[in-house]
Amino acid sequence: MKSISSLLSILLGIGSCLDLASSFSAGHVSRIFVSTPTKANARRVKDCMTPNPITLKTTDTVEKAISVLLSNSFNGAPVIDPVTGNLVGVISAFDFLSKEEAGALLPFEAGDLEEQQEMAMMARRIVATTVGDLMSEAALTVSMDMTMKDAAELMIKDRCHRLCVVDDDNNLVGVLATSDVMRDAISVLQALPAARDSVDTTAEEI
Repeated sequence: MKSISSLLSILLGIGSCLDLASSFSAGHVSRIFVSTPTKANARRVKDCMTPNPITLKTTDTVEKAISVLLSNSFNGAPVIDPVTGNLVGVISAFDFLSKEEAGALLPFEAGDLEEQQEMAMMARRIVATTVGDLMSEAALTVSMDMTMKDAAELMIKDRCHRLCVVDDDNNLVGVLATSDVMRDAISVLQALPAARDSVDTTAEEI
């Protein structure tokens, strides 16, 4: 997780280039000005997300969920309500780890409300038979118009591998994964040599 966060931190600045303006004194460079491009980078989540993502229903069995994720080489997926079609949570490989524990020794007497809720969740996941019992109810959502920079920062902050993309009516329209961020970074990197040539030409003219 730390390596992914570090990578995303680097990717945040990939869309920027260097505009160098130098003033010379006695033949020496006295200052170097570093700035972002004059035109703002227009990369948005809607340009990089995976549309119409594979989803799981709360009523799907744990076995079916594992089969779907493995067959598609995914480590997680959004979870929707089979009746309303609304996004209600996400499920990931970490959720299945709780199921694989096969049992846990829980305190007989609970403490405060937060501790009671935590123990109830642990117990629910251990005996879970459906996705609804096993999933994490807090799904991180972003809008289609969010910038890729802001989306990547959110991934770092919450240490997550994917964000659920919703429209104005809060309907699930896509998923933005770390792999999507890296694919976007490749396209930006391919444009960097031209930017360097421009900077070199400007330096020679100075």
